[in-house]
Amino acid sequence: MAVNNVVVKCDVCETKVLIKFQVGILDQYPVYYSCPSCSTNIYGNILIIRKENRLDFQLHNATCEGGMDGEYILVLSGEFPSFKMLPFTKETLMITSFSPFIRYSPHSGQAKHAYDVLVHLLPSFIDDEWKKIERIANLYFNDKETYLESEIEKLRKSPRIDMSPYEKDSSVSKLVTTIFRSMSSNNPLQNITITDLDQRLSVIKQTNLNSYEELIQVFSIEDLLYIQKELFSVFNEFTNHYQYLSPVVYLEGMGRHLSELENHEGLNTVSFDRLDRLYQNMYETLLGNSTISIMLDNLIVRGSINSMNPSIIRGRNAAGNLQDYISLTKGQKLNYLSDNDNVISHVFAGPLSNDLRNPIGHNSYSYDPNTQLITFRSNRNSQPTRRMYLIEFADKCFQAMKINLMLWDLTVLIKKLIKEER
Repeated sequence: MAVNNVVVKCDVCETKVLIKFQVGILDQYPVYYSCPSCSTNIYGNILIIRKENRLDFQLHNATCEGGMDGEYILVLSGEFPSFKMLPFTKETLMITSFSPFIRYSPHSGQAKHAYDVLVHLLPSFIDDEWKKIERIANLYFNDKETYLESEIEKLRKSPRIDMSPYEKDSSVSKLVTTIFRSMSSNNPLQNITITDLDQRLSVIKQTNLNSYEELIQVFSIEDLLYIQKELFSVFNEFTNHYQYLSPVVYLEGMGRHLSELENHEGLNTVSFDRLDRLYQNMYETLLGNSTISIMLDNLIVRGSINSMNPSIIRGRNAAGNLQDYISLTKGQKLNYLSDNDNVISHVFAGPLSNDLRNPIGHNSYSYDPNTQLITFRSNRNSQPTRRMYLIEFADKCFQAMKINLMLWDLTVLIKKLIKEER
């Protein structure tokens, strides 16, 4: 895979940056950085026009030039972490001569699988099958049974989808979640699977029938469909952002942790302003539909859907039962979900945080596009300022997507239990 070089000159101050990128499997490389001299945002795409054997630079606020000399160096990668902005010196030119592919080459079987999913399965799946899944989901949410089965049948020929015999709920669920299960190498429930959960609920039905009946009376089929519609919107939004999150998806797939990265490695394909909206939408949707997870934890851990942990919040904001929980703010709900005694909903605490969401919602943050350091400022004096790098924030978005997947699975399970009772 050849490494290409292009000098990009800022249209405002004429500062030159040598961008190094690898022409490989991807057809498009998003690029985003801030001019290190005048802070002008420079962004766009580098397109690989394979049929014509050429590159097309579609950049805003900058112009491409020939040569190899610049005042700074930026390494661009669509699949891997890459070097942030560096001053142009002999040393940095030598350091950046090794491409991200060489540094993160998928040698192991696990890494090769993760790479294949990232660069082969996901782009073509999203461009082709996902568009069809969108229309199938719309038929499903609007109860257009007449057309639903025939549309599902059309996707049975896809080699990327392993379909079971037609049954409305399970078929749609499998179609919607296939792509996200391919991305996710870690079970978001960690200590319990959906199969385990189903078995536990079966035991509760035999030993504590009254509490089990309380569970299946909380939501109607229509309620669950509405929840699924909101969760689907998160899946849909995620597919529009996956290309920016690819490095964190790949790192997890190959079994490497973000803590192993050097501070000079990050993402040069996206701005924080694009990911912060994704995160905020995920936060609102996931916590807004978290009731289904906390009621299951109440039942499994504490014996009843209404048995809230009384030690979480005392005083006027304490939730004495499930209805009290529903009336809480999203931030207050997160306190209950983060309870380590929970077997399901404790996973909310990893990616979702009021320390991130509130500064985003109130524009109380700052971002340095070249160091890629985000500073979240609290409006409460008692709360410390929180800092993280863009690649860490991107990983929060990826982990939040897996909570969305978990909630979808829970809605499918509860719908199944309701139908069994009927």
